[in-house]
Amino acid sequence: MATRDLSTEIEARIGTTEETSAARVVRDLAFKAAEPTVVSEGLYLLSSGQTVDLRKDLERFEERPRRKRGGYTVTDATSFVAYLAKHALPQTELWANDRAGTVRAVVNAPMGVVEDGVEDYAGWEDHTATLALPFTKDWLEWVARDGKMLPQNEFAEFIEDHLPNFVQPSGADMLELAQTFQAKTKVDFESSQRLKSGETQLTYVEDTTASAGKKGSLAIPDTFELALQVHERGPIYRVKARFRYRISGGNLFLAYRLDRIDDVRRHAFDEVVTQITADTGREVWNTTTG
Repeated sequence: MATRDLSTEIEARIGTTEETSAARVVRDLAFKAAEPTVVSEGLYLLSSGQTVDLRKDLERFEERPRRKRGGYTVTDATSFVAYLAKHALPQTELWANDRAGTVRAVVNAPMGVVEDGVEDYAGWEDHTATLALPFTKDWLEWVARDGKMLPQNEFAEFIEDHLPNFVQPSGADMLELAQTFQAKTKVDFESSQRLKSGETQLTYVEDTTASAGKKGSLAIPDTFELALQVHERGPIYRVKARFRYRISGGNLFLAYRLDRIDDVRRHAFDEVVTQITADTGREVWNTTTG
């Protein structure tokens, strides 16, 4: 409505309406003059330049959503592949993060250029499925203590709690070593010597009342080998480790260093990604996020 026409209508209505209703008339006509522009169903553009988006509200009253969306998480590769078999689109993208142990599928990703020169188009990227591989309890506990010096009693308890993981020396041999650590808490450790047998001999002096001053020695292996499952329901890997120790004020502190542990983790993850690639026929891209 033009400005002149709007003024004429206001004057006409005020002339036939009580003076107390004049403000209401002006307000109604102003709203009529500023009627929003319909951009698409449920999306409106106001004269102020603002938009009003009611599309989601309108969608709730329809029989079904207009498109698929949502984020879903599974914990094994079989479920991940099965989900993609049901929902994947030609433009679906797969992104792998080996640090987090995740593979994320963006189902409605942008479409790239396809055959016959068909142009690409954008995707909403709001329908996703994520494979989050759980690390095993043993794996997390061994990695968490990697390189940390522990008092001999605490270290012995850790060994006893993880005897099934030992391959060489055996769990039985490591149990005997742990019990020896626990029995030698009232001694002063003095020195160490590396033996040709591949062990380190620790020398100590008894400080108990019954045998004060009596000397002895304790042999510990320089290396050991573990059997660890990185991810739940995944294969078992051999992991080598090296013993570390420190004598401080007569007290013995022990630690271990896992050998190339990141390589083991990456290898376990890469095997899962390789299987996903084979099962889905899709390329998996590496990322440090998502």
